[in-house]
Amino acid sequence: MQQTTLNASSRAGSAVQLPAAAVRPVIKAAQRCVTRASLSSSSSASHPQQRCQTRQASQRQTLLSKRGQAQVCHAVILDGKLISRTEVPAFIQRDDMMDQLYRWTLMEGQEAGMRNFGAPMVITPQYQESSLWGFNIGIYREGIKLTDLGVQFDDDIVTKHEFVGKDERGMPLLEGRVDEIKGKHMEIWKLDSIPVDEDLRATIRSYCTALVSALNRYYAFGSVFVDDSQ
Repeated sequence: MQQTTLNASSRAGSAVQLPAAAVRPVIKAAQRCVTRASLSSSSSASHPQQRCQTRQASQRQTLLSKRGQAQVCHAVILDGKLISRTEVPAFIQRDDMMDQLYRWTLMEGQEAGMRNFGAPMVITPQYQESSLWGFNIGIYREGIKLTDLGVQFDDDIVTKHEFVGKDERGMPLLEGRVDEIKGKHMEIWKLDSIPVDEDLRATIRSYCTALVSALNRYYAFGSVFVDDSQ
């Protein structure tokens, strides 16, 4: 049988005849080496990019954790129901008011929720840009969470003037420096769409009524802890 041969160059520069059967394994081995090198190069180019993206995502998450932004609150509200909304005067210090309402809810709800409102409660603060922006109230029955309420400011802007003067007719006129205050309204949300029974509805109504009374005490006396019954 006639054997097919291929030309190759010897060290002396003359052409010699090599059998094709001997050359094919060498060619296949070279192809495998090229393929592995190509894959290795692609992998080494992509892995640093993936590691960089992973580090960036981790850094973003760490930054959000340090700032304590209330993402959960805003996200869950989309499936919830607005219970109450009231406009907060521009001169009211948002951080002080929310801090007092939060501490009042800890005392009245988390420490004595069963006695005061008919159900145990767990209170979780919610932050935005390192400021206390609101809090969530988990309502339980026999160890099972029934629903979540959210008390927080909205993102609307209200303007505050430095002082009130008079115009040429003696009417009040806002004057001086103008500041933009975030949090025009304080809102109470039911943070889910789960139906409620009569007992849970009574608990929610009782808490909201007591919260509004505490807010009125803050407006009147500057403190939610004042006993206005005397």
